[in-house]
Amino acid sequence: MDTPNIAYTVAKGPKDSLHYVFSSIGAPTILVAKTTKTNMKLKVNWTKLLSDNVTDMKNSVQFSPTPDYSFAVVFTKLYEYNDTDDHANITQVPLLDKLNMSQWVVRDFKNFTWEALSLNSDAKNNRAVFKTSMINVPFKNNTNSSVSFSMQVFGTDNRETIFPQLKYTANSTLVDVELNEVTPSFLQSRYAVEMVFLSGDGKAGIKESRSIDDEYTPGVFKTVDWKMDRHTSKQPQELGSFVQWKPVCYLTPDRDRQNDTKVKYYPSVNTTVVPQKSLAYAYYGDQLPTVVMSATNVSFGLEKDKFYNKFNYTVWTSVIGYGTPPADEISVLVIVVIIAGLGTPVLVIVVGGIYVCVKKKTKLKVKADFGAESSYSAIN
Repeated sequence: MDTPNIAYTVAKGPKDSLHYVFSSIGAPTILVAKTTKTNMKLKVNWTKLLSDNVTDMKNSVQFSPTPDYSFAVVFTKLYEYNDTDDHANITQVPLLDKLNMSQWVVRDFKNFTWEALSLNSDAKNNRAVFKTSMINVPFKNNTNSSVSFSMQVFGTDNRETIFPQLKYTANSTLVDVELNEVTPSFLQSRYAVEMVFLSGDGKAGIKESRSIDDEYTPGVFKTVDWKMDRHTSKQPQELGSFVQWKPVCYLTPDRDRQNDTKVKYYPSVNTTVVPQKSLAYAYYGDQLPTVVMSATNVSFGLEKDKFYNKFNYTVWTSVIGYGTPPADEISVLVIVVIIAGLGTPVLVIVVGGIYVCVKKKTKLKVKADFGAESSYSAIN
């Protein structure tokens, strides 16, 4: 049986506050609400939230007074597929096999049983970590299998110290998805997760950006932003929400860059489905018909990386937040290296050019001095 759990924390700023709610009830969900009011509080009707009646569950989680803006990210499914042709791409699985599911195992997170939340609060680094892992999940013959979600919230802007060293702000939270000792169903198993992004208003889309700098995540020059954009002609100043990640995950707990592999995302699509009995369902409730919902899949693996079976471990990190996604800035060190790399050859060329010009001018002067008529008369 699930252990009912909700983690709740507030990031207070000078003009507004962000309220973070994390729960594995129904499916792992992160709910964020932004308000300019100082007295907003979370209200939970536990009787309705834990009711077997889905209708009762609606609106069982609320903020009072109503926030200015809210959004949620729900992790809905864990996909496992047999990548017999080693494409590392879920769209390359033969359609017939996908229909009869002989090459697929689809696990709904709503059917997982989750343990109680653990809290690790680090006052020195102004950080709180909430973590939950599944228990008694139908993985074959392995009681040590675990699928875990952890959420870290911060009171400052900084960058994580472990790979992929994503940048975070006080307006965002780091989320880790970890597959540990999951017993594969196939010899060439790969995994993917499905996520649903919900918001009261906005337009969702995924965009990939490139950088010339891989200082923080060696070998990775791309960043993926899944945004719920609220910038319109009527609301030019309204900020939306986002999920951001680097297209890389790690195959060992120490996140050694020698043991990383690719994260592939797929086009987001509009959806009307959100897991019943989830935190998002409980909060948006009767508003669901008008809520914007977008879904995407994220898969783990790269051709010829020997599949999940090689390490039996994968961890993927993303940042979920309000406002504009953090942008990687070129550090002073990299700027100095670039200047040194580009400046030294230019300096050599300039100095060399000056030297050649001076040398040529000196030769011309000497030649002119020797070639002129002399006014000196020999003494007989």
